[in-house]
Amino acid sequence: MFRHIPDWLFYGVVLASIYIGALLVNKNVEAPPPPSELGPLLPSESPRDEQVLTQIDIPRSGTGTAFAIDDDGSWLTARHVVDGCTEVALKVGRNRVIPAKAEVYLKHDLAKLTTKWSRPPLPHDVNSQRRVGESGFFIGFPQGRPGEVVGNLISRSRMLVRGRYSSDESVLAWAEIGRTNGLRGPLSGLSGAPVLDRDGEIIGVVSAENPRRGRIYTVAPRALLPFFSDPSGEAEPLNTESYGLQADQLRRARRIAQVFCLVEQP
Repeated sequence: MFRHIPDWLFYGVVLASIYIGALLVNKNVEAPPPPSELGPLLPSESPRDEQVLTQIDIPRSGTGTAFAIDDDGSWLTARHVVDGCTEVALKVGRNRVIPAKAEVYLKHDLAKLTTKWSRPPLPHDVNSQRRVGESGFFIGFPQGRPGEVVGNLISRSRMLVRGRYSSDESVLAWAEIGRTNGLRGPLSGLSGAPVLDRDGEIIGVVSAENPRRGRIYTVAPRALLPFFSDPSGEAEPLNTESYGLQADQLRRARRIAQVFCLVEQP
């Protein structure tokens, strides 16, 4: 069973997989088309919102994304990334991973990670009303490799989670308009990534996707309020021409990190 594997062997395997994945990264980024004109303010929650059904099965080992939220070693990711994991770890350097303690939240697809290693938190804007058509930048580790996606906000939806656990929450729906060059297929591994607006401020967390429809669903900004008690710091604006380079800078600074979940097999 996993808990009997020596620590040096476990971290050796993890680091080897990180190195191999890094060799496969393509740094070129496809520039998305210019954003459409902004529409009206996003409507409030409604019983008529589109319902999105997500099935959560037994926990499996895998990877996701997390980002720093304070100077005390706290990070935020998606609940389904770490829920049921035997061990959770963050990659914080080329040859370094550190353990993390996960606290999941029942009402939203969110989990707080506590570590003994900290980085400057990303600035946030979880109070402003969002507008239909605005751009969102999703930065993390899709398919276990550095990558980023751009989307336009289209609506508010209702995510119904069924399976190993159940939940019902309001989420934001985005239409994908661009992604890292060479990135094909599902965006697994991007779960838990921050969503940044054009001002470079956090406005959500990646929760799910619908590859067939080109949709990405994110935790609504108001759900993040309990995690940001301090005023937002200075942000660096993002644009569709340079977002790839800016995403690389955030990952190199380890303000956005890869999460490893390991599940003990019976």
